[in-house]
Amino acid sequence: MSSSTRAQLKSHLRGISLGLYAADLGHLADAAIRAGDWGCDILHFDVMDGVFVPQMTAGAGFVSALSTGALRDVHLMVEDAARAVDSYLDAGADLITVHAESKGAVAAISAIQAAPRAVLAGLALMPGTSLEAAKPLLDLGPDLILVLSLDPRDGAKADIPAACRRLSDLRALTQESAPLLAFDGGVTLDSIEEIAACRPDMVVSGSAILKATDPARAFARMAASLTEQVPPGAAT
Repeated sequence: MSSSTRAQLKSHLRGISLGLYAADLGHLADAAIRAGDWGCDILHFDVMDGVFVPQMTAGAGFVSALSTGALRDVHLMVEDAARAVDSYLDAGADLITVHAESKGAVAAISAIQAAPRAVLAGLALMPGTSLEAAKPLLDLGPDLILVLSLDPRDGAKADIPAACRRLSDLRALTQESAPLLAFDGGVTLDSIEEIAACRPDMVVSGSAILKATDPARAFARMAASLTEQVPPGAAT
């Protein structure tokens, strides 16, 4: 993939990535179409294998089937990322994010970067993974780094301030490669302003939008918070 193609795709991966599996699982296609009507152009697929994390969700077939024109953001929360990558490349994912803590993370990122079509490689970091430990993966130059504010393996609550500090640390650490920086976990209407102040390029939110009384309004309010100018003195 050429650098210009990568830059073009990165330019579109900004704003809210909607966690689609928070919708009614029997009507995912309808939910994806409605989201497009709100102006949502990124759909987030949490792929969980029941091993790396306790939960289990749908696989590559759903990613392939839900082709609405929105960018498909696949977050692989699986034990062996290297074994899973090819099926999501075939499914048409635009971004595939693998966990630093999973097996084969280096091979998985390398496979995504070597794909013959336009697809971005993301790296996800659990709260307990130090930036020092993740350095070999950061050195691969992922297109996006996803900061998690909670670890779904231990049931702990989201620590928004700690994740915001980490995102700011990553911005300073990766100035040269300039990956997109994304935030996942605990993104709600109550927390979005605090999260927006640390200036993520993309945030992932599912239940806070799709289970709201008025999902379209919740999406619009969250999107507006992200696009507002960061006030002087806010976290950077």
